[in-house]
Amino acid sequence: MPASRLDVSPQPMYSSIPLRLHKALAMPLLAMASFAVVAQESDLPEQELVGLKSIWSEATHFSTTLENGLQVSIFADQRMPIVTTQVTYHVGSAHEDEDSRGLAHLFEHLMFAKTTNYPERAIFNYVEQFGGSTNAFTSFDETTYYALTPPQKHYQVLEIYADGMTNLDLSQETLDREKNVVLEELRVGAQNDPFNRLAMDILAKTMNEHPYSISPLGTEQDVGNATLPKCLAFYEKYYGPNNAHLLVVGPVDVNQTFKFIQATFGKIKKEVQRSHAIPRLSEWTFPPVVNVQESIPPVDIAGQVYLLPTTEADDTYAVSIMISLLNGIDGYENEIVRKRRVALYAETAEMSFKAGRIFGFASVALPYRKQKAAFRYIDETITELAEFAWLSEETLESEKKSFLKSEYLSRYYSVSIASRIQAAQDWQHDIEAAFNREEKIAQVTVQDVKDAYTKYILQAQHVRIYVEPTRVPWYVRAFGRLYPLAERMGLTDLFL
Repeated sequence: MPASRLDVSPQPMYSSIPLRLHKALAMPLLAMASFAVVAQESDLPEQELVGLKSIWSEATHFSTTLENGLQVSIFADQRMPIVTTQVTYHVGSAHEDEDSRGLAHLFEHLMFAKTTNYPERAIFNYVEQFGGSTNAFTSFDETTYYALTPPQKHYQVLEIYADGMTNLDLSQETLDREKNVVLEELRVGAQNDPFNRLAMDILAKTMNEHPYSISPLGTEQDVGNATLPKCLAFYEKYYGPNNAHLLVVGPVDVNQTFKFIQATFGKIKKEVQRSHAIPRLSEWTFPPVVNVQESIPPVDIAGQVYLLPTTEADDTYAVSIMISLLNGIDGYENEIVRKRRVALYAETAEMSFKAGRIFGFASVALPYRKQKAAFRYIDETITELAEFAWLSEETLESEKKSFLKSEYLSRYYSVSIASRIQAAQDWQHDIEAAFNREEKIAQVTVQDVKDAYTKYILQAQHVRIYVEPTRVPWYVRAFGRLYPLAERMGLTDLFL
């Protein structure tokens, strides 16, 4: 699929289906709470924050860690119309063990249960009063909750998120209902789609028991095995300040917001287990060949997958530009489909994880050719691409301009800036990476991209994936018997 240059929503590469929004009956209670928060806000004293930085001339950024271990990032830009309040817990499906399979995704739903001080779905009830929105998503590495509100309305969101971190009040009734919601998501969004099933099967077999082999969605069996004691244990193990990152981005007062965070989150004494580090993909052993069958249309799919470095690598921007160019109009698909005419369809695809990235070349053909021939065509195309006809000063500058356009536009979206800061701190371990992306992109040279292609594609090991349909009609198979003869005679265009 084409690489997305502008991600204005904090969605990971693989996320669960968005939660459905529900209206509330507790408006009077929330209105009173909102009034109390505003009054409290006006009494907050000003203070000088150590480490407050000016960003891009128009904005300021402040980042710190509270005594209880909570990471806090505040980014203030008065040009933004919306405030994004986001809390990311460093626990995803890759952190689950045999006894907690599926709980990361299930907890994405359970965190909207009632707390000691707020009714069920309080965050939905509150933000929808102002035309705002809220949602959550689960990935392999983390679970994120976020709310978009007008200016000055983020204080109540912070209050609700803080209460959920320490005072969640789960019941069997709530668990049973949310299990049904998740099961419906699985049936509609995953199990009913053969290509989703295929993706999960490929992931599980390719990752070879790496923690990333576990789908963030979970399975029906995982959801069925979830009990109230297991869920409460998962909450007490991972949902605490020392395993979370809180971000507030938008037209906010940094001093006031930080003081309020200290008063709400700072008082939380709960200490949980910091999620363990996931083994780097570069240190894992993968199978050389993966064969899969699925109930797809009568086509064969061949894929060749390569490991890329983590996003904290020095050449991460050269790699990203390489991926985009290979997926562009003069890249891999153009070479194997339109020039060489040895595939019906082709694409490149990339997946990013905290512990590494993967990148693959795929081709689709009618089920006539042998597996060996399919991979030979991919290899020949990759070798041809090493002539770098797709890469020149002109194409690089054009691609960099596209990247830079998206980066500059993203500065006006608070939700996008929240994602940038969270990724920079938690994935790249360098907060400056959130603010110097434009500079880093501008510095990429043609040689940098060539070096990345040579290092990570031409000189690297790969995993081959071959997908066959479970059923091919007899007349397709009969017609396919002529393919080897046509190939020898140079008439394969008749079969494409």
